[in-house]
Amino acid sequence: MSWALLIQRVESNADRSRDSGYPHPWSRYHLAIGSAYPARAARAHTKEDTPYFRRGLPDREHVVGEGGVTNRGHALKGAKRRISLGTYPEVSLESARAKANQALAEAKRGECPIDQLEKAATAGGVTVEALAEKFLSDYVHIKQLRAARKYEMAIRVHIVDGIGRVLADVLTRDQVRGLMKKVLTPVPRGRGSRDRPRGGKEAARTVIAVLRKMINWGIREKVLKRVDNPVTGMEDNLPQKRRKERVLSVEEARLAWQAAGTLGYPFGPVYRLIMLTGCRPGEWARCVRSYLDLKQALMIIPADAYKSDHVHVVPLVPLAAQTLEYVLADYPIDQGAYIFSGTNGKRPLSGWSKGHARMLRAMCAVSGERTIVPWTPHDLRRTVATRIAEQLGVGGEQLIKRVLGHADGSVTAIYNRYGYVKEMRAVLEH
Repeated sequence: MSWALLIQRVESNADRSRDSGYPHPWSRYHLAIGSAYPARAARAHTKEDTPYFRRGLPDREHVVGEGGVTNRGHALKGAKRRISLGTYPEVSLESARAKANQALAEAKRGECPIDQLEKAATAGGVTVEALAEKFLSDYVHIKQLRAARKYEMAIRVHIVDGIGRVLADVLTRDQVRGLMKKVLTPVPRGRGSRDRPRGGKEAARTVIAVLRKMINWGIREKVLKRVDNPVTGMEDNLPQKRRKERVLSVEEARLAWQAAGTLGYPFGPVYRLIMLTGCRPGEWARCVRSYLDLKQALMIIPADAYKSDHVHVVPLVPLAAQTLEYVLADYPIDQGAYIFSGTNGKRPLSGWSKGHARMLRAMCAVSGERTIVPWTPHDLRRTVATRIAEQLGVGGEQLIKRVLGHADGSVTAIYNRYGYVKEMRAVLEH
């Protein structure tokens, strides 16, 4: 790959500007650099061909130096990039030519002058990988975000692997778009025991959100010199997120309840507790013994462990309390705090994809059908909310919000942690 170099000196009333010291906007030296190769039928450049030449304005001078055309006068084809070398008269013609000669020497050595200028401009700059590590240590971990693991996975699996060596100050939208396209392509599970499927639409959505927040943080903390964020608005190029609306019918819910009874610990009791309380699957998966008050028949999730950053009180109907008493008695945990765990309490319940596949097979076995309409564990929560809405009718939105634990930032809600527990218990028992 060769590089075409073209230095242009464009002046307006050069002598007058030089005498008065008044810099005219056209008085600039430019260097155009691009990958080049001879064009067979290209015309040689003349003054009339240049955009800077205007008939009737003889004081506007166009000087062509090395580059631009071949020795035989043919134009060099290829994309060009224009770099300002300075403003006249602050930068003399000799200084501009010296800069052009330096770029020409770099091109002859096989080095892209554009890259060299970018490296010089960002000397001492941080790479995306270095920025990511600083972002994790100085923001994510200090702030103790509950989504810290999601941030780390997006950064280490996708961002660092894709653009980790790129200088964050010169990261372009095209590079971000290339990363987004790469993450959009799903990668199936490998053969290793710790391999996991990667990529997809939701992974790309997460990567773009994390990268945008990371660049904004770097700009705000003066870690980066740039003032623009190349990731801004990039999520608009992703497929629109579809709102899930799957609700199990009464017959499907009854079938799921029976199938859960055949699964055993830990997934069987968890599925039943979701149907009895309307909690998120992750809330029961991360439940610890200290959350439970079986005498009062309550589960109290502290604010630092809850999605909406407020204390959530869940009334336990008699069947839910009996299920928990059975789990605590028959599956005691002695190495950790998590009630539902595959590691004796050391880590919360995981493996939902395999567990749910077992659940769907159990439903087929119970019903005698070969297939079942697919649904997700979170669909059970939506089903509970739908059945409560059918029971309460118009005006029951406030109680549904309480059962689901949706955020309520009012002062009354903050102080009245146990509000509506009696009503919530009654509607869940119905």
